[in-house]
Amino acid sequence: MNIELLNSVTGGAELLEWFDGHAPRFHDAEVLSIAFDRAGPTCTLRVHGFEMTSAVNADGFYILKNHAVVTFRIEEVTAMQLDDFNHQNALMGLSIVRASNDAFRVELDPAYGLSGSIEGRSLTISLEPGAPLGSQYEVQREVS
Repeated sequence: MNIELLNSVTGGAELLEWFDGHAPRFHDAEVLSIAFDRAGPTCTLRVHGFEMTSAVNADGFYILKNHAVVTFRIEEVTAMQLDDFNHQNALMGLSIVRASNDAFRVELDPAYGLSGSIEGRSLTISLEPGAPLGSQYEVQREVS
């Protein structure tokens, strides 16, 4: 994802600000839900993202920060290809690119579970700070 493209999306500047001014890669993020609505047609994709720091906790695990549930709302869906949705849906990464028809395409690179892409004429991004309820990361809170 590039910063210029994110700044052209409603909510993109806020996403950049949350992730300390850089475009998040969404490595090890988890897709929490994906919903399609024929009105529009619209797709809502919710992803739990965070940043890994170089610091390690007492148990030897990397300390994570900037947890957020990021919602991608893709409107006027023009194409989609999705495979392997399951109970975890961990990502190697998530990217937003411009498709040849000038639509936005959200690409999901899988680590385990959901993979594919969703394309639409408009994209809105919003976020809720913190780890989602029931997450394995819920106990580990933000670091300054």
